[in-house]
Amino acid sequence: MVIVFLLAIVGCFFGQGAAQTTTKPHILLIVADDLGWSDVSWNNPNVVMPNLHTLATTGVIFNQTYSQRLCTPSRTALLTGKFPYRLGMQTTISHKEAHGLPLDEELLPQKLKKLGYATHMVGKWHLGSCKWEYTPTERGFDSFYGFHHGGEDYYTHMSERGLDFWDGRTSVSDRNGVYSTESFARRAENIISQHDPNTPLFLYLPFQSVHTPHQVPSSYLQTFSTIQDDNRKSILGMATALDDAIKRVTDALKGKGLWDNTLTIFMSDNGGNYVQGQSNWPLRGAKGTLWEGGTRVPAFVHGNMLERTGYTYHGMMHGVDILPTLVSVAGGTEDAGLDGKNMWQSISTGADSPRTEFVYDIDSRGERYAIRVGDYKLIKGTPASKNDWYAPAEMQQMGILTEEATDDTGPFLFNIREDPLEKSNLYNAVEYASIQRAMRRRLKELKPDEVPFPDLADDPAADPSNYGDVWMPGWC
Repeated sequence: MVIVFLLAIVGCFFGQGAAQTTTKPHILLIVADDLGWSDVSWNNPNVVMPNLHTLATTGVIFNQTYSQRLCTPSRTALLTGKFPYRLGMQTTISHKEAHGLPLDEELLPQKLKKLGYATHMVGKWHLGSCKWEYTPTERGFDSFYGFHHGGEDYYTHMSERGLDFWDGRTSVSDRNGVYSTESFARRAENIISQHDPNTPLFLYLPFQSVHTPHQVPSSYLQTFSTIQDDNRKSILGMATALDDAIKRVTDALKGKGLWDNTLTIFMSDNGGNYVQGQSNWPLRGAKGTLWEGGTRVPAFVHGNMLERTGYTYHGMMHGVDILPTLVSVAGGTEDAGLDGKNMWQSISTGADSPRTEFVYDIDSRGERYAIRVGDYKLIKGTPASKNDWYAPAEMQQMGILTEEATDDTGPFLFNIREDPLEKSNLYNAVEYASIQRAMRRRLKELKPDEVPFPDLADDPAADPSNYGDVWMPGWC
């Protein structure tokens, strides 16, 4: 209650300029796709993203913020405040699987609408679309402009032989040849220009970048002409194009008089896939794995309502914490039953994190299990893949070499605070036997809460050839 009261005072102060007629902060939530730890400029000086760099370094950079290993579960955590293993959302939903985020879950935009917010989404959904009830405008968003599935061509917007580009319930066919990052920036600008300043705005921007395919306007490649690896060159260009798009959004908020009262959160949905040009260096592993490189993501928060800025926050945080934190900032009350923690006081002032543990994954179908408790991380189940320390191409050209893992069979126990690169497996060390047993007990306590991801066959009813080569919802 005290936090909300203080926030209201701060909001009033920053809301006295032109167009600032709401005391509640506007919220800009930006999610990059497959952006690795070393794909951002504050972790790697070879990356060119001046706008995001300024926002990060004048806000609060998060050093221990985690997501899930893949995009569907990460977006589940973000919008529900619950770990995906409790909802049967542990892995990605394919185009023809009749599955989606459970309809009895109240999502972040629905909660914010109850608090008076206008809610808009521009970008990637990937939480189910086999029936309309699963899609964004049925889950609390006033508008949706983007695509439903996991990836597609940036220019044609085709995904596996079908068009997947939507404006609400209307398929968009007039953007063929227009780079998706450009389309998304333009729609965000339009939303902001038409927004009523009397109403708090929630704008969710889950961009397509830098997910494959490797596509970016050629002008963005010139800066990285010395990079010999074509995939890496494309990723760096895509990251800069993403930065330019976000600058357009922030400039639009400034032009509308909303920026001084806007809270901006930026994060990646998971780590990058180093075989496709992204980089998580010096972290171990890649997208799809339970290593830190697959789950520890670049993130920051920016806004005038932060009490302390210009520092790096080292407290533990997870994507499930975004929902309760933003609901609190918006003036709402804590919702019992969530896995997420309200992080506002911690990230605003630099105080200790209320989070002491989280679940990387509990997936019986895939035989993947990992948890973090305090400083320790336990991984059990299927041997991990992509388990090397893979330097990006620009660093390899300077003589920094990839280091191959010698221990990849598990189980694993790491002290992440002392060994963030996961190089020293403590699982069989006698002096850590009691910690190992305690970690296994904790995992055993959590496993009964698992709702398994369903074992589904592809449904031919989903095929876009049935609907004029469009991935049409409504077939399940």
